[in-house]
Amino acid sequence: MSINSKFFKKKREFLTLAEILKFTNSILEEGNEGSLSNKVFEVATLDNAIEGEISFLHSAPYFSLLENSKAGYCFLSQKYLPKKPKNIIALICDDPYFAYSQLISHLYQENTSYQKESMIDAKIGQNVIIMPGVHIGKNVTIGNNVVIDVNSCIGDNVVIGNNTIIKSLCNISFTEIGDNCLINSGVKIGQDGFGYVHNKGVNHKILQLGIVKIGNGVDIGANSCIDRGAIGNTIISDQVKIDNLVQIAHNVEVGCGTVIAASSGVAGSSKIGRFVQIGGNVSVSGHLKVGDGAKIAGKSGVIKDIAPMQMVAGIPAVAIKDWHRATIKMQQLIKRN
Repeated sequence: MSINSKFFKKKREFLTLAEILKFTNSILEEGNEGSLSNKVFEVATLDNAIEGEISFLHSAPYFSLLENSKAGYCFLSQKYLPKKPKNIIALICDDPYFAYSQLISHLYQENTSYQKESMIDAKIGQNVIIMPGVHIGKNVTIGNNVVIDVNSCIGDNVVIGNNTIIKSLCNISFTEIGDNCLINSGVKIGQDGFGYVHNKGVNHKILQLGIVKIGNGVDIGANSCIDRGAIGNTIISDQVKIDNLVQIAHNVEVGCGTVIAASSGVAGSSKIGRFVQIGGNVSVSGHLKVGDGAKIAGKSGVIKDIAPMQMVAGIPAVAIKDWHRATIKMQQLIKRN
């Protein structure tokens, strides 16, 4: 999986396996000493990696991805080595996630610039309204009939589709936006996600290499935040409607027609299906799946997958009938005492 070269650039075309082993303090799997000069061109997730690319395994739930991965190389701890597929050369280390973070900082950097001038090399369509105080970075593409209200900032290489309205005080970077979208005041899109790895008493920031892809007809409420992907992209599909003060973390995918009410948050890498209804002040934990047509009542805390068309409520969220039974029994206990 190649990194989006419009938004990120490589410091070097490749790194050799020997170089990677040295700065990540990893050990090459026994029997592969002849591979030290092999070239590693890209970093990818286990399910997307191909030959010549490197990935990492840092958590047992993802071992099934390792078994089927086409990656050429993988950071992993000693305990997983006996079960590793033969097509992958292991780089053995104590903390594969930390090794991965070191590698990407050596291989990639953000393709951004800082300049005083605005609208340098921007491609701007017809009937576009750009209000005072707007900053537009280089290589930006803006479609027809777009409105960008006062004091908004559009970062380098951003794409904005036709008939989209961006209201005041928005900050949009590392993002591609479709047609007929409404981005309300104060929205922040494309900032790097909350990615850190702890090593020897220090929380190290991890370079986020994905972008945000927003479909057509999407509405995003005031002061909401959508983080770009860590590796891979954050995806907001067509006709999604997001209320005010909503947080969408890195690598979240939101399916077509889903609605998310105010003050809700979706943690990293969770996948929300099509036409899901999420009430206000809902928290969805990371790496979960919410099926198509599911409904989540307000103030719920979701900590496990939700089946399609299921309706849930409570903390932790359970089937709404079970939640109603539990609250009734709770009230009965209170009255007895």
